[in-house]
Amino acid sequence: MKFVPIVLLAVMAGASLGAAVPGAAGNGKNVAVVFASRYGSTEQTARWIAEGIGEGATVVAAASAGDLGGYDRVVLGSGIYGNRLHADMAALLERHGPAVKDRIAALFVVCGMPPDQAGGYLDMFAGACGAKPLLSRVFNGWMKKETLSPEDYRGLENYFRNAGYPFESYDHTDREKCVAFGREIRVALEGK
Repeated sequence: MKFVPIVLLAVMAGASLGAAVPGAAGNGKNVAVVFASRYGSTEQTARWIAEGIGEGATVVAAASAGDLGGYDRVVLGSGIYGNRLHADMAALLERHGPAVKDRIAALFVVCGMPPDQAGGYLDMFAGACGAKPLLSRVFNGWMKKETLSPEDYRGLENYFRNAGYPFESYDHTDREKCVAFGREIRVALEGK
């Protein structure tokens, strides 16, 4: 599998927000898995992570998240686009960052770079949160040409052409890795 060295922001702030995710034995914690996504892969990643956390995990879009005061712990996930956090995540942190920083259990980002080369995005995210999470992870996403806005389509088409790569849709998401990360979060929270 060949990774293209681009930064891709994921999903739209999507459907069925706030739905609890049934799963394995609960961890005794009420956990919000908050995502900011442009084209769907960050939302999907958040749902798989919540599945791994199990009972007590609720998936919430950053765009519609309130103060998150009703949650014991928070997992934050953002797509990366143009080397930045998704605007909805940045806005959430600006509004509620100080109130949640001590409850952040984990951070994750979704981007088009190979995970071993994208650790700087996690550092940037942790800095924006003002917190050191228990766990953090980089995941790959997808790019579906048919879902891109005209502006994103032109920008990515130019990028791929200039980089010498074919401009093709791809899906590098990995459910197993996301669910496993959710389980790691659950185990870390059980120890707290």
